[in-house]
Amino acid sequence: MLSLLGVVLSGCQKDPDYQDSSVNRTVLVYLGVDNNLRSEASQKIRHLKNAWNKDIDGNLLIYSDARERSFLVHIYYSPQRGAVADTIEIYTAENSASPATFARVMNTVKAFRPAESYGLVVLSHGTGWLPAEMSAPFIGLKSVIYDESTNETGNYMELSAFAEAIPYKLDFIVFDACWMASVEVAYELKDKADYIVASPAEILEPGFAYSSMMRHLFKPKPDLSAVAREFYEYHNSQSGLFRSATVSVIKTAGLDALATLVKELGDICTDMASIQSFGHGNQKIFFDLGDYLQKVAPEKTEKIQEALDKHIMYKAHTPSYFSSATYNLEPIRAFSGLTVYISQEAYPEANRAYADLKWANFVF
Repeated sequence: MLSLLGVVLSGCQKDPDYQDSSVNRTVLVYLGVDNNLRSEASQKIRHLKNAWNKDIDGNLLIYSDARERSFLVHIYYSPQRGAVADTIEIYTAENSASPATFARVMNTVKAFRPAESYGLVVLSHGTGWLPAEMSAPFIGLKSVIYDESTNETGNYMELSAFAEAIPYKLDFIVFDACWMASVEVAYELKDKADYIVASPAEILEPGFAYSSMMRHLFKPKPDLSAVAREFYEYHNSQSGLFRSATVSVIKTAGLDALATLVKELGDICTDMASIQSFGHGNQKIFFDLGDYLQKVAPEKTEKIQEALDKHIMYKAHTPSYFSSATYNLEPIRAFSGLTVYISQEAYPEANRAYADLKWANFVF
């Protein structure tokens, strides 16, 4: 990876022609790819650099974690050299899944390029809110960010630690990671980000469209629906097993009203086989929230849909989603854009961890 980075990075010397005329928005792309996604780092940086031009109004920084070293890169436009990728900081080997590392990078970015608003893109492995101690073999339980370079228990960052580590309010978070579009994730982050772009299911490579993403994220009002739409359209254009995509744009403001509705419904649908899920093979953990609620209270379908519509700004899905557990496509019969967990005897560790989530504390 380091040799490939040399192709796209100009070095540690900042361009004297750079003019910091923009204070509109700073976006950090956090590449937590010290795992089997390692080869994607240079691709993402190259796509972001090649797509940058003088008409984009904002500051773009990229943190990339490699096995030997980590980098903080600044991408900007120079009248003399066009799009430039400057290496601002080089760190020794570190754990990108550490909340301390994540918080340090975010604070460094704000200090280096302060702005009126901030956005975050996270590329890594993800398993939503699932806890580290869960014994079920749910694809290695990589939570929000996964770093395989350490054998310590902290080689992945859990949702609550991720939320606590965010040091300032964000306009948006784009999760290029699997299973992050859950109501538990959205509720945990509602005071940290106004909008979340994520997938309820697994994400296939190459993930989101980095070659065009930034022109949408740096608009005065970020066009998050365009980011999600391009992700969906690319994967929907594929064939066979590769035609798999689920994505939603989630507004976090007012989630207490949705939580109140769920709390009022009270009952739990025990016929889990009838509810649309986006699990890992036979492990059914992420259930479609809308389908679940309508099975709990079919007489309140309209009210449930109205509540969901206030928070789902955009959603799209292919006819099926890919499951790496079965290496097959699973049909999508219902899709609300958010998933929810249903407590199960098979997952005692998950049940205990679930009780500590902000969503569970409110609803139950």
